Amino acid sequence: MHMKTYYECIPCLLQSIIRLFKNGLIKEDKHEIIIKKIFEYLLKESFDYSPPKIAQEMYKIVKNETGNKDPYKEIKYKYNKLCMDIYEKLKNKIINNKKPIYETLKLSIIGNIIDFAPNHSFNLIETISKLESIEFAINDSKNLFNDIKNANSILFLGDNSGEIVFDKLFLETINHPNVIYAVRGKPILNDSTIEDADFVGITKLAKIIDTGIDFPGIDFEQSSSEFKKIYKDTDFIISKGQGNYESLNEIKNKKIYFLLMAKCDPVAHQLGVKKGDIVVVGNS
Repeated sequence: MHMKTYYECIPCLLQSIIRLFKNGLIKEDKHEIIIKKIFEYLLKESFDYSPPKIAQEMYKIVKNETGNKDPYKEIKYKYNKLCMDIYEKLKNKIINNKKPIYETLKLSIIGNIIDFAPNHSFNLIETISKLESIEFAINDSKNLFNDIKNANSILFLGDNSGEIVFDKLFLETINHPNVIYAVRGKPILNDSTIEDADFVGITKLAKIIDTGIDFPGIDFEQSSSEFKKIYKDTDFIISKGQGNYESLNEIKNKKIYFLLMAKCDPVAHQLGVKKGDIVVVGNS
């Protein structure tokens, strides 16, 4: 149950590795061997796997060759701090808006720009400045808000570091008493972990769990039994970002709302929107 990997996904995933090189986060003497080993892996891999699965395997190579289990650590801290620095200003602005829940929902999705896998040129601060004029290309927000109001429990699948600050604003606005916020079990790309959730203060608003694995999406074969039980028992799921969407978009046996920006052509095409559009789309 996933979105298959398209040929456009491969250079995009490779670019995320190159960005690590360019940011000086991997020593130069490791560059060639990492790229060669990734090519060896891709030559024998099935593209029936989802992009998050391919990404997980590519980053296993990076971690094994460098001995660094969290190559994005500096970048994650940078974006968590950047977003926390503008958090109070945005909160004060949105509180005075006529539709604070709607605006914090948009902001939470706009934060999905912070991603080092898709090869895109969207600018976070510039996009935030246009928040009020941005609208959803697919808008199931009315159903989402209704389900939030009636739910006993909500599982919120987090995505990237930095972005989670805007999830925090959304959680504060909906003020639901039983939200479980899920992060990755181990570092992978710039995806958020428990450490990031604690740094930005989501731990004060929701119960934090992790998936148990270093997978930039959701993989039930690898995930912990605790995560799978919570997934099964919760009333419905809010899924943030492309990685979670690519993992879960074919699932029909659980109510899921996908909140994301379409940052690449394959995802935009599957959703029937333009690259750069934001969507709230339910699967039922």
